[in-house]
Amino acid sequence: MEKLRTCIPSVAIEKDCYDWKLRHERKCRAAANERFDIVLLGDSLTHFWNGEDGQDFGSDSYAELFGKYRTLNLGFGFDRVQNMLWRITNGELANQSPQLVVLNAGTNQFSVTPNYDGDDAEKAFAGWQLLLETAMRILPATCFVVMALFPRLPDEPTGRCIAELNARIAFYCQERRCARLNLLDLTSRLRHADGSFAPELYADGICHLNNAGYRIWADALRPLLPPVRR
Repeated sequence: MEKLRTCIPSVAIEKDCYDWKLRHERKCRAAANERFDIVLLGDSLTHFWNGEDGQDFGSDSYAELFGKYRTLNLGFGFDRVQNMLWRITNGELANQSPQLVVLNAGTNQFSVTPNYDGDDAEKAFAGWQLLLETAMRILPATCFVVMALFPRLPDEPTGRCIAELNARIAFYCQERRCARLNLLDLTSRLRHADGSFAPELYADGICHLNNAGYRIWADALRPLLPPVRR
């Protein structure tokens, strides 16, 4: 049976507003030379939170939330789960034993480009699961917060794919019942009370959070952060 592409580690598939290879090399050096308390693993939603090597959509809330911690931001714009899998198995988690990893991955599986025709939720989940379990194996003493995918436009069919992947992630976390694993779903907080999309929380009105959106994420994460190491 042919292996799913979402489960095959891959270097960058897309070009974004930064040098993917250079960022990877720098993150590997940081991992080799410093021990971090918190690691953030994801795509542009993680990358652009602190304005490092790209857009700055939320550095104020990032500094307030993570300022007392040694934090390694492993967000890479436009990464898919197979790109993150390649990165963590090629040096970005070397020498690490953080207290917490925050994983926010999967939304780009549904981004169709000339380089990638998109995945369905089943294939996306297979890659997501492999990514999480690989990271947990590399970091056996670390706790994980896994984020449900955030709402984005267009709602159809992307919204259906996101909802299905989120359901699979929630079922996986419930069935696994692992003390090291917590699911955080911000869907209701990133929508209006009537369930409609809230573009005012997004820098581009579509996918990337603005500072108000990042503050919602920060407020939800704050109770889950570990004690500050002295």
